[in-house]
Amino acid sequence: MNIVDRNKQIELKVGNIVKELGVELLELKVHFSAGKNILRCIVDLPEGGITLDSCAAVNKRILSYFEESDDLYSNYAIEVNSPGLDRKLYNFKDFFKVKGRNIFLWLSEPVEGKEYLEGQVLEIDDDKLSLGVKDKILEINFNKIKVGKERIEIK
Repeated sequence: MNIVDRNKQIELKVGNIVKELGVELLELKVHFSAGKNILRCIVDLPEGGITLDSCAAVNKRILSYFEESDDLYSNYAIEVNSPGLDRKLYNFKDFFKVKGRNIFLWLSEPVEGKEYLEGQVLEIDDDKLSLGVKDKILEINFNKIKVGKERIEIK
């Protein structure tokens, strides 16, 4: 089996494992480092706020799968992490979780002459979000968004 097929198989199986546990797989990367294959997963609960215990449960299930599989999956280190406070926002579900909060937004096409915006997520629908920026409301299509991040304010 070539490396592309192997990685697709791993992604499919890991995706099924996390789904069974009620968790979302946000990102999966497989790379080689220090003589080991590293499987790095970023996971979260659908409503956000994954715990360390949930990450450990996902890690344990993935590790069990690799141990039960043939030599194809030998010599792996498995890392399961939460998205952290500075989680990247890409799609409807990501922006829905931060509705009412302030975000930073990087765009692939300028909106009102700007490729970077800061504002509050006011509304979200299937293909766009409403962002309160200073004294105006901007409608921004998801296809114009490179990435967003929640603005974390420390009090």
